[in-house]
Amino acid sequence: MGVLRVVTTVLAVLLWGASASAQNAAVLAQNLQRQLDVEDTQFRQQFFANTPIADRLLLDAGGTFRFGFSMIDNARSQEQLLYTPDLRLFLRAELDGGIRFFGRLRFEYNDWEYTGTAGLGPDPREDGWQWPIGEIYWAEFDLGGFVETQRGRRPADWNLIVRGGRNYLIWAQGLVLSNYIYGLEVEARLGDLNVTGLLAASAGYDTVDWDTSRPGYDTNTSRLFSGAKLEWRGIAGHRPYVYYLWQDDRNGGETDVLFASTPFPVPTTFDYNSGYLGFGSTGSLGSSIFYRSEFAWASGTTLTDPLDPTSPTLTRPQQTTQIDAFAGVVGLTWLARDAGDTRLDFQALVGTGSSNRLDSGTTFGGIAPGKTDHSFNSLGYINTGLALAPEPANLFCPSIGFSSNLLPTNDLLSEFRVGVTGFLFMKLQNDAPLSVLTVPGGSNLVGGEVDAILDWRLSSDVNLNLRYGIFMPNSSVFFPGEGGARDFFYVGVTYAF
Repeated sequence: MGVLRVVTTVLAVLLWGASASAQNAAVLAQNLQRQLDVEDTQFRQQFFANTPIADRLLLDAGGTFRFGFSMIDNARSQEQLLYTPDLRLFLRAELDGGIRFFGRLRFEYNDWEYTGTAGLGPDPREDGWQWPIGEIYWAEFDLGGFVETQRGRRPADWNLIVRGGRNYLIWAQGLVLSNYIYGLEVEARLGDLNVTGLLAASAGYDTVDWDTSRPGYDTNTSRLFSGAKLEWRGIAGHRPYVYYLWQDDRNGGETDVLFASTPFPVPTTFDYNSGYLGFGSTGSLGSSIFYRSEFAWASGTTLTDPLDPTSPTLTRPQQTTQIDAFAGVVGLTWLARDAGDTRLDFQALVGTGSSNRLDSGTTFGGIAPGKTDHSFNSLGYINTGLALAPEPANLFCPSIGFSSNLLPTNDLLSEFRVGVTGFLFMKLQNDAPLSVLTVPGGSNLVGGEVDAILDWRLSSDVNLNLRYGIFMPNSSVFFPGEGGARDFFYVGVTYAF
């Protein structure tokens, strides 16, 4: 019986490891898309904030067409190719300075070429047309803007903004929530106090869940969010805030038999409910240094791992256990304020992990019975590079980046910007897992990565974007065959009209 247990345990771990490796390329492609979504969201926020309204009705329509090509290494350093034509059409309307609507349709097609690695490639559902076509649509009522058009000036000490629809939401610094949502936001300002309330649901097909062992983790994720954020604007140059955000797992109670076709099927039930108590601040330290910070404590409940290596069937009843996890991110940006808009960016991300897990976020291979789950999981997004892109759980990741327009006075290259960022990846606990598959124990050093970005606006309507990342691993912390360098290359051309 002892030999049987050893064999079955090894089989289960190998099956779990193969599953994790197979998901890698699709998750990295999604990570690139999240980088682009965050950049797009920040651009739209700046555009709306800096566009004055002179007439009662403003209508603006247009679109972009982007063709992108990605070359992505999976966990075994095998290349997989992705071709993505992407057409987006938008309509923006504003009435009386306070009633706004923005809608955007997305026609995106993914064409994966596995180059002989189909068994380790993305799920076949990642191929073809991507849904939904209605990417963003929201309406907003800005009471202060409406009053300004009626009385000639905006109220100085108060305002009320209500926004609802489908949007890409960055909550605070994005540590606990940065994703597509269907939701309602209410923002009220009274003097120096700004209060934001949120009721939202994750946007299904556009959401990649942290529990990749759950069927439909990348096409059917339903999590409900409710919470509030208080921000104080009474300190010149600083905006401290505190929030609480509750996440209710609407996929909770789902069941599935994992590895049903093997001699050792594992019935699994999924349920993860979490609350995030966070605080942070944004602001400036002088005229050239800007900072951002956020720290969050996660609590709640989750179900334990159904896998039992000591059982002849490899299974055991699942239990409800507590979540007690922490994550934080701090960043500094130095602006040279020169003609090339040169800047240096420093960031440090940290998140707790659990040595009682095989995987940082899954239920199968998750937290052991009778143990508190210290692994930090959320639907947030913090940039940790292109090629490895680990989540915050059990991670310490400092990074430093440089970007500049090197030839701002040259007519041809006046909009030619380059940037380089270096990342260091370390485990907080060497025997606890990351969101990428590593060997328990050994060194805390996972490896380093260098990402390079080239962005060139060839004309007012055409933009060229190249992104390249190379992860250089500490091979000793990876399983055999997965300790090689991993590359990520992307080139995209965008035409705006």
